[in-house]
This record gives sequence, structure tokens and C-alpha cells, in this order.
Amino acid sequence: MTYSDDLRWRIVSLIHIYNIDLGYISNLFGPDKRSIQRWYCLFLNEGVVRSSGERQRRSRWPPSVVQCVQAYVKSHPTFYIEELQQFLREKFPNLRNTSESTICRALNFDLKLTRKKLTKAAREAVPEEIQNYYDKLKPIYSYPEQLVFIDETSKDGRDAFRRYARSRKGTKATVRLPFSRGNRVSVVAALGTKGFISWKATEGTFTRNNFYDAFCEKVVPFLNPWPLPHSIVILDNAKIHMFSELEEAVHQCGARLLFLPPIAPN
Repeated sequence: MTYSDDLRWRIVSLIHIYNIDLGYISNLFGPDKRSIQRWYCLFLNEGVVRSSGERQRRSRWPPSVVQCVQAYVKSHPTFYIEELQQFLREKFPNLRNTSESTICRALNFDLKLTRKKLTKAAREAVPEEIQNYYDKLKPIYSYPEQLVFIDETSKDGRDAFRRYARSRKGTKATVRLPFSRGNRVSVVAALGTKGFISWKATEGTFTRNNFYDAFCEKVVPFLNPWPLPHSIVILDNAKIHMFSELEEAVHQCGARLLFLPPIAPN
């Protein structure tokens, strides 16, 4: 355990001024008698309570090995310790210490790396993509009633499960839940300034074909030639939306079609 300089100075002062027994100070403050004796010797010899050359934790690998490990971690961020260990033994057969503890010491102290929970993040739109969307919309937009937003959603039996529970302190919260997903239902809907224009539900998930069928059945009849109301269709850039047949169905109505940029909270 590392003790602060303030505590060390307090202990050394009590010994030097009041000549208090080391065992009593050890029981009172916590450090063992050997550490206290070492601090007091440093004070008598050098006038300090902490040596500037205290041992630093490191792997003691050559710099070339540390650089090679750094490159490996960069290209394989989800590696296991055993995989890195095997890589080192094949890459540097004469390297003496490739134990798991040494590898962990190198990752923590030489490379300053920590293990974190992996999270998923959607690709966000760069400013150029957002500006490109605005540049396409600005020449054709005149009033809000022109816009028709279309998107789909789905749910199955797991979507109603609660994610949190309560239990006594120190015990796990255990709840029996069904393993199967149940039946999945998907819905596609068109939204205007006055609310939902139309919608359609289907079992399972939407594919390119059944999304196109639902679009032609439930959305196309409500579209008008531009610049009338319901004449600008806005879709996200999902793969099931981006195909030529869908674009032709919109253009045959005289309407315009725009795709949103990737995830853009603004």
C-alpha cells in the first residue's frame, strides 16, 4: 500500500521529536515497523521521507518487444491474454518471461491499457453528409405539409421484459424469463404534420420485397406531385429502402425522394 507524504512526515515527526515507540505508531497509523524505520532513515540521511528512486512497476521487456505488443493490441483490440502470450512466444522465442502476470504488468504499466466492456455504437453522420442532405432538401422544400416521413419498427416477446429488479443487499435479483423470442411483428408507417397517414403490419421482419409491397399499397396512394402536400418522401438509409424500384414508384407519382444521413441527432 502507498502512503502519502503527509502521513510519512507525521510519523517521522513523532519519532524524531517525541521518541515514540515504532510498534505503537504502527498500530496507530497502519504502516509496518520496517516501512516506518525506512522512512526515518531516509529523513536522517537525506532529509526526505520518500526516495526519488523508488521501484516502478514495469515488465522489463526490451523496447522492441513493447513496441511489437503495442502494434498487436492496436490491430487486435479484443485479444485474449493467451493469444498475446502465444504471439510473443512465436515472435520472440528467446524472450525469457512471457507469463500472464508479466503480460498484464506490461499492458497496465508500460502501455497504460485497461480492460473495458465492449459497447456498440452506430456510425454517426459527418458534417459533410448532413450539409449534403440540407443542400438537397432546401431547393424543393416550401412548407411542412410537403414532408412524409416513413420508417418501420418491430417487437417480439422479449420487448416487454423489465430490465431491472430489486433484491436484498448482497444478493442477486433472479427472475424466471422465457427463453424464446415469441412471435415478431413489424409495422411500417407514414407520418405527416397532422399525424399518421397510413400504416401496415406484418409477421416477422420487413425485407426489401415486402417493404416495397407495403409502400406501394399504403403510401403511394397518398403521395402527390411536387410541390403539393405529401410530395417529399423522407426515408432513412437502411439497405431495404435503397433500390431503384422504390425510387421509380415515388417518381411516378411526381413526388421527390430523399434519404436521411447516418445517425444525426440534430
